[in-house]
Amino acid sequence: MRHLTLLLLFSFILVFAKEVVPYRYVQASEAVSDFKKVGNTLIIGTEEGVIDIYDLEQDRVIDQVKLPKFKNILGDYMRSLILSVDYAQERLIFVSRVLDGWRELYIYEDKKLTKLIDRTEKMTLQEVKFVDANRAVIMTMSNELILFDISKKKIIYKKQLNYASFSDIALDEDHQYLYTSDETPMISKIEIESGKIVDEYKKANKRDIFSIDYKNKMLLSGGKDKRVILYETPDKYKMTKGEFFIYGVALNPAASKAAFVKDEASSISVVDTSSMKETHLLLGHKQTIIKIDFHKENELITADEDDRLMFWRLD
Repeated sequence: MRHLTLLLLFSFILVFAKEVVPYRYVQASEAVSDFKKVGNTLIIGTEEGVIDIYDLEQDRVIDQVKLPKFKNILGDYMRSLILSVDYAQERLIFVSRVLDGWRELYIYEDKKLTKLIDRTEKMTLQEVKFVDANRAVIMTMSNELILFDISKKKIIYKKQLNYASFSDIALDEDHQYLYTSDETPMISKIEIESGKIVDEYKKANKRDIFSIDYKNKMLLSGGKDKRVILYETPDKYKMTKGEFFIYGVALNPAASKAAFVKDEASSISVVDTSSMKETHLLLGHKQTIIKIDFHKENELITADEDDRLMFWRLD
């Protein structure tokens, strides 16, 4: 009887994932729109034109970027939405959307804010990432890839990938290749230096892809078909499924764990990538999750449309 009880207990542990709640919260100035962690620095973009530069060790905001307010058609003063932030070598680059819908690109360093692209150029910039100290890749809503020279404030090249709406990008660790997804079932691998598409991942996802991540030679995707695909190559992949559209995915640095938004309740599932079996279930979000990020092998940061970020540990 004792052996049977132990067997049943062991089976229960195997079948049911461990439920996890956040161990820490970080309060943002406004509703979070994007974030980036580098070392002990957490960059938090918000929906109200404010970027918090937060020191996790000191547990406080140590600097802040505030964009000017504009008057809308109702006469109310509002700030621009921060769409995308990236941070490297103490330089912050970000995209903002002004009230008329056009986008601007800024860089912030040594407490000085410099505009790189003005709204008058009528561009629909959507996401930006540093390639190196002086170059950034930018994606537009209309799925144009831009390689941008920061010091010259000049576009090096601009390439139309296709005519689907852009959804997400991920860079490899060496910043030689860019992976980009859109509202199709395909992911493109692009050589950053030339802008040339060198490979396509299109065999596993069946509908629009919403989110991707790349770590340690593995590519993760999730989208409208509820599938979470882990690609080793364009022809070799594993799959698991969520219960709703997969709006966010993330890999840990070793690509041994994958996380994704599992259901309409904004639960986050963590799976072991060797088996694609669920090991942890992260519970605590009440609104739509906007981003998941593994900042360590067993630790994540997540944000939804509220004004705080959640920190998680996987024991």
